[in-house]
Amino acid sequence: MTEFEERLLKQNEALTNELKLLREQNQFLLNKLYGRSSEKSIDPNGQLDLFEEDSSFNLAETTEEKTVFEEINYQRKKKKGYKAALTKDLPIKEVHCQLEGEDCTCDWCCSDLKDIGKSKIREEVIFVPAKMYKNVYYQHAYECPNCKKDGADAIKKAVVPKQPITHSLASASILAHLFHQKIEMSLPFYRQEKEWESYGLRVPRRTQANWFITSCEKWLTPIWEELKKKLVKEELIHADETYYNVLSSEKEKSYFWLFRTIEQAEYPIILYHHDLSRKSSVAQQFLAEFSGYLHCDGYSAYKSIENTTLVNCWAHVRRKFFEAKDSSSKDTPASQGVTYCDQLFHIEKEMKGLSHQERYDLRLAKSQPILDEFWQWIASFRALPGSKLGKAVNYALNMKAGLMNFLEDGRCALSNNLAERSIRPTTIGRKNWHFSASERGATANGIAYSIIETAKANNLVPVKYLEYLFKHLPNLEDSSNSKALEVYLPWSEQIQATCR
Repeated sequence: MTEFEERLLKQNEALTNELKLLREQNQFLLNKLYGRSSEKSIDPNGQLDLFEEDSSFNLAETTEEKTVFEEINYQRKKKKGYKAALTKDLPIKEVHCQLEGEDCTCDWCCSDLKDIGKSKIREEVIFVPAKMYKNVYYQHAYECPNCKKDGADAIKKAVVPKQPITHSLASASILAHLFHQKIEMSLPFYRQEKEWESYGLRVPRRTQANWFITSCEKWLTPIWEELKKKLVKEELIHADETYYNVLSSEKEKSYFWLFRTIEQAEYPIILYHHDLSRKSSVAQQFLAEFSGYLHCDGYSAYKSIENTTLVNCWAHVRRKFFEAKDSSSKDTPASQGVTYCDQLFHIEKEMKGLSHQERYDLRLAKSQPILDEFWQWIASFRALPGSKLGKAVNYALNMKAGLMNFLEDGRCALSNNLAERSIRPTTIGRKNWHFSASERGATANGIAYSIIETAKANNLVPVKYLEYLFKHLPNLEDSSNSKALEVYLPWSEQIQATCR
């Protein structure tokens, strides 16, 4: 073969590979635009789910005359107790429709009618709009008349509860509602400003922002720091990060870092930390006192943390093989990769409710053989470099050590989905208020998210918990004392009894 022919063959091979990559990219983008976004797999037994959104039974087959839904005539079966379950926590006010006066006389003989009973007709829910009112505090002073006769002034004044924010109109309840609207409802301050005006309180959004930041720095930060001390003492945690925007920062993006306990932890803790950087030094500094298993994705920053064993996420491996799938064929290597991952997740689903030791033993018995087969299979073929399949294979091979570490401890999770779900509230908030004006504001958001999400994880009502903190913490002699703050942590008996 001449040199010219060899050059043509190489050029032809390069063009063929480029064409494959372009076709794959085109198909991937078409699937993103028009395909289903769910990554759920079809039942391995081939049985269709009648209630899946993409099920053929849910598609209205249009004909020239009418749709399938118009041809089928049936009455939906009513669920018993559905309305009662919806309103079980609401107080009840009975409305009795009675006859009075002349209406309570017989139309035939004009005798008085006697009430013979009542029947329940319907239920309806009534909305009472929120209202605000102003507390005006007066401090009473008292003196001793006997001491006054002797020429001594013995005056004693009543104790006045301290304010969360000195010389401010903000009460504990107002601040709790402000946090609830901003963090839980993702409502920007300018929208709250309009709503509060309808209640009769005109507070500019800048004042609201100052209240929010000051309250976080003075009263919630000490609680956050106590939670962090307990989090880094855990033996297993999850971590994730997402971008954020700060207007005053020269950097285009800043980041929220998430660190939380595992799902089986006795005391759930979910912490958010804002930083202008995504460098490994942020995670190193935050987890400097942590030693144990760290669930995370494939981000390289976590590899530099000392005294940790990384547990990488199989959901990320599955997602990459899923994105490489060709919808026209079920026997491609990408589909096989998804199947291997599904088998692992199916085993995890079977282990719900088992002890840590039972999970450990079952994984060695069932998951280990599947993993051995997976790594043998992944080494048996060569994927086109740069293709979706090639990226999925390289990702799995690069993460192999971390992907196998979940076998070491029955408490480890197969995926990092718990962290991804926990970081989602920040992304919802980001879509609503878009940015923070300052780094102080972004840091305050992270503190507020931490307190509220940790409260939820401990079965508290966040707005009650926040109001309790803002009411009692200002009256502590030393709000930075760890022992004094113990009773204000979400799992303390006092908090559990008051804020649920």
